[in-house]
Amino acid sequence: MNTSVRPVNLKSEREELLAILQVNLPLLPHARRFQWLYHANPDGPAWSWFVYEKAGGSVVGVSSVFPRSMWVGSRIERCGQVGDFAISATHRSLGPALLLQRATFEPVDQGILSFCYDCPPHAAGMATFRRLGVQPNCAVDRYALPLRLDRHMKKHLGLAPPFLTPLVNSLLRAWRQRGMRPGDLEIAEHAGPFDDEFSRLDAAVTGADVIRGRRSAAHLNWRYREDPLQEYRVLTGRRKGELIAFLVFCVKNEDIRIVDLFGRELPASAVALLDVLARRYEVSCQNVEVYLSEGSDLLTAVLKAHFRRRSVAAQVVAYAKPGSEMSMFLESRPRWAFSTAEVQA
Repeated sequence: MNTSVRPVNLKSEREELLAILQVNLPLLPHARRFQWLYHANPDGPAWSWFVYEKAGGSVVGVSSVFPRSMWVGSRIERCGQVGDFAISATHRSLGPALLLQRATFEPVDQGILSFCYDCPPHAAGMATFRRLGVQPNCAVDRYALPLRLDRHMKKHLGLAPPFLTPLVNSLLRAWRQRGMRPGDLEIAEHAGPFDDEFSRLDAAVTGADVIRGRRSAAHLNWRYREDPLQEYRVLTGRRKGELIAFLVFCVKNEDIRIVDLFGRELPASAVALLDVLARRYEVSCQNVEVYLSEGSDLLTAVLKAHFRRRSVAAQVVAYAKPGSEMSMFLESRPRWAFSTAEVQA
């Protein structure tokens, strides 16, 4: 197949971009999130590329890079996350995918971004990176905590026995609360916008060899208050009014997904937030899950809260301009403190 790649004009070619996304990634209502994701990002507008047939000019694939401010050690760097990668079924071969993957490197090679990264969720998504000679920087694992076993018992027994199920759930609750001691943090729901205290907390948590997403008030408001597709809930942990940590989550079909868990005084502050979350939803929800990278400071907390590793959720694959200072930093194998917040585009 004779194909080539070109940049997308996000204004004049919006409908064509949305059409190919909707056909090939049909689980999301792309039109509803387009303005928010492609234009309203506080770090700037997205870049997108079409792969097309040279003969007729018909578009057969698209990829995008969404700018993301990242803490790289003690510095804030403008980076990018690859997303909305879609190719028509008739052209799902390595050639078009390689063209699109190489295109996502352009803002990095031009010096606009320090690095870009992708988070392929399975081995097939690594094929283009293997061909390009780019190795994964770290793995992100899925951790889960059962709150109730009704759904599990129904799946394996065909029903949830009315007398046995409450007993099993009671034993599960006792196991989950074993060893959990109440701390001195005041845990409460945060219903309004994020303000400057969240920016101050973001700036206070740094590490010389750590890479993580920025969590200023502007970024948190955009991500969690302005998202047109998802309603997020927030718990904060405070001591005498001072913000110590926070947890962002969403609930769907009796499952809780922790999207963000961040703060000081880890692991104790994270354990306190996780314990309150579990207690609040142990009657109405079945399961809690979170994604964490191998180098996350949160691993101790989720294991202490009785979460268990279930599977690999994604591989983080980063690209920096060869020979650049950032490329050398990535080669030094820094810690990637990634959670669902950094993986989920």
